[in-house]
Amino acid sequence: MRLLLATLFFCSVPAFAQYDTIPAIDSGRCTYAQFRQDSLALVAVKLVRPQFRFDNRTIYFKGQVLSVGGHDIGVLLKDKLRVTLGYYRMIDHLSSYRKDIEGQQYDRQLRLAYGTLNTELIYVNRRFFSLGMPLEFGFGRNISRYKIVPDATDYVQKSGFLVVTDFGLSGSFKPIRWVGIRFVVGYRKNIVNQVEDFRFDGIFTSVGLNIDFREVTKDFRMYRLMKRCGRIDSKIGTAVDLFVD
Repeated sequence: MRLLLATLFFCSVPAFAQYDTIPAIDSGRCTYAQFRQDSLALVAVKLVRPQFRFDNRTIYFKGQVLSVGGHDIGVLLKDKLRVTLGYYRMIDHLSSYRKDIEGQQYDRQLRLAYGTLNTELIYVNRRFFSLGMPLEFGFGRNISRYKIVPDATDYVQKSGFLVVTDFGLSGSFKPIRWVGIRFVVGYRKNIVNQVEDFRFDGIFTSVGLNIDFREVTKDFRMYRLMKRCGRIDSKIGTAVDLFVD
C-alpha cells in the first residue's frame, strides 16, 4: 500500500510541473493560441496606415532665415511610401529688400500660402529611426507688398500664381513608435512664379513632428488583448513596455 501511494505521488509531480510550464494558460477568457493569433494580426504590416505631421520649414534667402509653417495628412502604404496632402503659409519681412525712396523708408512684406502633394519613399525603417527621400509639389499664391515703415501703408503690391517643387533627404528619430521627430535637408526649385523679382530656389531645412495613428491604436489594442488574456503583471509596467519598446 505504501509503495502504491509513493508511486502515485511521484507520478503526479511531473504532471503538475508540465502544466505550469505551458505558455498557453487558459484563464477562461483567452487561450495561448488565440492570443498568439490576435497579437500577430495586430503587428502585421498593413497596406494603409493614417499619418499626420506638423512641419516647420526654414528657407534661406540672401542671408535671411524665413520660416514656413504647416501640416499634412495622408497615408503610409506598406510602411514604404508616404502620400499626403499639405498646407503651408508664410508671412515675413524681407530685410534685403528694404529701400529708401525720396527720403521715405519702405519695407517689403511677403505673404505665401500654398497646398502640396507630398510623397516620401522610406528606404530604411528601424525601431528608433528611419530614412527617406521626400518629393513634393506645391501650388499656391505669392503676394509681395512694399510698405511705408512708419504707418505700414501699402505702396506697391504684386501677386501671382506659384508652383514649386522640393526634394531632399529625411531622417526620423522615434523615441516612441507612434511619435517621431523628422529632419529634412533639401532643395527647392521654382517651376512657375508670377512674382518674378522673388524666387524660392535654394536650400531649405525642415523639422517636423510625426504622429502615426495606427501605432497608437495598435498599442492600446495590444494592451486590451493582454489584459483580456491575463498576461499583465503590472498595468503601469506593461503600458510603458508597449509604448516605449
